[in-house]
Amino acid sequence: MTFAITSRARVTRGFTLVELLVAMTLGLFLTVVVAQLFLGSRATYTTTDELSRMQENIRFTQQLLGRVLYLTSYMSSPNSYRERERTPNASTPVLFEGATTALTATEGAGTASDAFTVRFEGSGPAGAADGTITDCLGRPIDSTTMAVNIFSIGANGGLMCDNGQGGGPVEVVPDVENMQVLFGEDTAAWKARDATVDRFVPFSSVASADRVVALRIALLFRTQGVAANVTADNRTYNLNGVVVGPFADTRLRRAVTMTFALRNRTN
Repeated sequence: MTFAITSRARVTRGFTLVELLVAMTLGLFLTVVVAQLFLGSRATYTTTDELSRMQENIRFTQQLLGRVLYLTSYMSSPNSYRERERTPNASTPVLFEGATTALTATEGAGTASDAFTVRFEGSGPAGAADGTITDCLGRPIDSTTMAVNIFSIGANGGLMCDNGQGGGPVEVVPDVENMQVLFGEDTAAWKARDATVDRFVPFSSVASADRVVALRIALLFRTQGVAANVTADNRTYNLNGVVVGPFADTRLRRAVTMTFALRNRTN
């Protein structure tokens, strides 16, 4: 009888306090390890997603600026840019002169961003644009309308465009922090011109805006949010000779330089 009671007591006894403490310690350790792995994976995913978003902004910016600059000084009338310059006293009205010059810019002071304006005519009957030519905000432009595209950087970051219709600047690409522009000028006399760039200079150094045949645009892109496990961005970035940075936040940044030929002035 005594043996049976003793055996049953041994079989049904619980864990000791030491065993419970060891099990809890192991459980907490495993929980911490799994949590660290999860947080690390989440931080990596977030950073990768931010970088992908920034890359998409770069791609879209290049497409947008390329499309608009491609149309610089385009006219729906048969009088080409070269014909007007070759015969400056002709009776045909000149569209891109004075206040409506096809290309102009404002230089930012110090490291402040530049801004530039591009103008061109549309396509299609008056009041019935055929949709083949649009401004920077996607508005169709007809052949009797002058499209205005003013590119700048917003106060809170972002590539802005004002199409001159009274609505003010609209953000077209987010998280663009700075823009510096150089203008490629063909400095040769008319008969010697080959529509190639002889020099890239700030707009204030351009001898004649009519001789600009290309733009070199440097942009500083940044991620939307701060990156995990990254210290403050203490790097500097060279944007067409203008050095910006360092920055106090932990956003990731990338400086990109794009060069665009003005098609209507190079063919």
